[in-house]
Amino acid sequence: MKFRFDININDEDYLEFHGFWMIRSPYGKKQTKKVRIILSVMFAVGIAITMVRGGFNTDTYISAALMIVVYLIIQALFTRFLLRSLKSQLKMLKKSGKMGYSPNAVMEFYDEIFVETTPENRTEQSYSAVERVSVVEDRTIYIHINNVMAYILPVTAFESKEQYDSFLSFIRTKCAIVDVY
Repeated sequence: MKFRFDININDEDYLEFHGFWMIRSPYGKKQTKKVRIILSVMFAVGIAITMVRGGFNTDTYISAALMIVVYLIIQALFTRFLLRSLKSQLKMLKKSGKMGYSPNAVMEFYDEIFVETTPENRTEQSYSAVERVSVVEDRTIYIHINNVMAYILPVTAFESKEQYDSFLSFIRTKCAIVDVY
């Protein structure tokens, strides 16, 4: 065994992961960009329909201007809306008892595989299954298996800065893409 970590995460860590995923990760940026483009097209079509049906008079120009203002507000507040919806979703999951993570786990990293053991489950993964690793501000390491699933490895799980640096060197030899944010 190369590395062993006792991992304790909480709702804040889970929210941070999803916030990172939506706003900063390549996966989330792509999705967010698509949604913003769809919104832009919808508003453009709505403005065009309003203008054509209204006969390009003063009232339609005022309506179009209001739609543009609403559009700009939505675009400006889009990230905040996503984060608030994420918090609401987390509350609903907590209420239903179906959390998307286990608060306690042990992760062990070997030469060929890594293993996550939780009270409910034991999962073995090959490094070839890892799409990318994201190192976020020396606070958290996310090991992405696909565009929606990642293992959360908080820096608090490391015993020392030396162990952290050693792990980063190790994981860079196992995973093709290691992004630092």
